[in-house]
Amino acid sequence: MSGISPMSLDERAGFVENIIQYSFTNRAILHEALRTPGAPVITGRPHRSDGNKDLAQIGDAVLELVLVKDGYEDNNVARGDRIVQSQASNRHLAHMGFKAGLESVILINPSQPTVSTGVMATTVEAILGAVYLDSEMNVQAVRAVMALLDLGWPACTDPYV
Repeated sequence: MSGISPMSLDERAGFVENIIQYSFTNRAILHEALRTPGAPVITGRPHRSDGNKDLAQIGDAVLELVLVKDGYEDNNVARGDRIVQSQASNRHLAHMGFKAGLESVILINPSQPTVSTGVMATTVEAILGAVYLDSEMNVQAVRAVMALLDLGWPACTDPYV
């Protein structure tokens, strides 16, 4: 589905909240997470010119923090870097976002016919960043969303992963 759809912002937000099982106190931050650079501006709504990229930076940092901390607690540093790189990769983030059906709610640039892998990965990171800010920097809230999107530390017995 393209970024232009009959869904309202609140319908999009409700769809995402249902998937991630987190209710936003401030839905405007979730609206920002769903708006990519160049997407149409919704009249009367505050917006950033770079869309969801600032939130994605926050989400990326929190994602890596949780993965590194969980790896540390798993006490298996030898495989930690690879797991973090794999779980936080754009390919994996995009795959999990598409698997969750998030492409139907992303507001994309009209010049893009579909949601690309990069746009999906950035949006997933932006959603994590939005949860982090909305929850008053509660890392556990982000960890719960990560688990629902299958972005957490994987159960693995292979020390060479």
